[in-house]
Amino acid sequence: MPTTSLWIWSAWVLLSAVWLWAMPRPWGPGWWYPLLPAGAGAVLVLTESTLGDSLLAHWMLAGVWLWGGLTVVWVLSLFKRDASIMDVAFGYLLLALPWWLWLKLGANPLAWPLLAMSTLGFGRYSLYITWRNLPHGEDPRYARWRERGGARWWWWSYFQIFLLQGVVLWVWVMPLVASIASPQPLGTWHALGALVWLLGFVFEAGGDWQLTHFKRNRTSSSQLLDSGLWGLTRHPNYFGQTAMWWGYAIVALASPWGWVGLASAAYITWFMYRGSATSLMERHMQKTKPGYAAYCARVPAFFPRWPRPRSASQNEITP
Repeated sequence: MPTTSLWIWSAWVLLSAVWLWAMPRPWGPGWWYPLLPAGAGAVLVLTESTLGDSLLAHWMLAGVWLWGGLTVVWVLSLFKRDASIMDVAFGYLLLALPWWLWLKLGANPLAWPLLAMSTLGFGRYSLYITWRNLPHGEDPRYARWRERGGARWWWWSYFQIFLLQGVVLWVWVMPLVASIASPQPLGTWHALGALVWLLGFVFEAGGDWQLTHFKRNRTSSSQLLDSGLWGLTRHPNYFGQTAMWWGYAIVALASPWGWVGLASAAYITWFMYRGSATSLMERHMQKTKPGYAAYCARVPAFFPRWPRPRSASQNEITP
């Protein structure tokens, strides 16, 4: 049983135990997140002699890298007193991970198409979120969590914000790991994946651009955008990001065991649509934006559809 893997796995098991112990009772729906890496790590540690070059081994390697990166970001958040820098770090970690793994595994040139797609997608997202979030201090959501956390927030934020999102990212990146660990010559899966990815990129980047332009020109903060991509879905950026991940997953189908990435893409779809992203934003918008209910009646929450006609009495709206 290799000493390094055993120590890393043992450290995570200890952290998981503290995480579960510190969770408010009763445990919420995501209580099992700490157990995912612990379980996968146990399989790897117990079978490392045969899994040293397996997809599981490479996936766990990516997880250790994310763990280290997020720990650094957590320490920075303590100095800045701003846990919302996680939102900025999110994109940069996803931007850097494929390149780091590619170099670590031998820099196979066949992985260039996947690297190009991920660099463009995560690079654009990272720059946009940095421009949008960084100058404005801690996000109000995180500030409320800080207030509720009280004196224990400095260490509890490590679990509540950074490790939690780290496990989520670790699940998400499986298609990237599969493609980089076993890249294949260009073929049908690459072409199909690139088309799906491009659709997602148009929705995510286009939705962000339309919303930025709208906010600059609106006459009242109560106005809401319901034209363009925002007239096809209430969350074009979330739908777009999901479609991009499906693009990565389809590209991964060209690689051995790449079909495992489909489970990650399915999870991302649930997370964006039902699990967290869309539902949290919907609750916030219902409370803060008049006319949002009328917007919801016409425009689907996630999957795009041509909007129903708007009555003359309805105001312009945007999420």
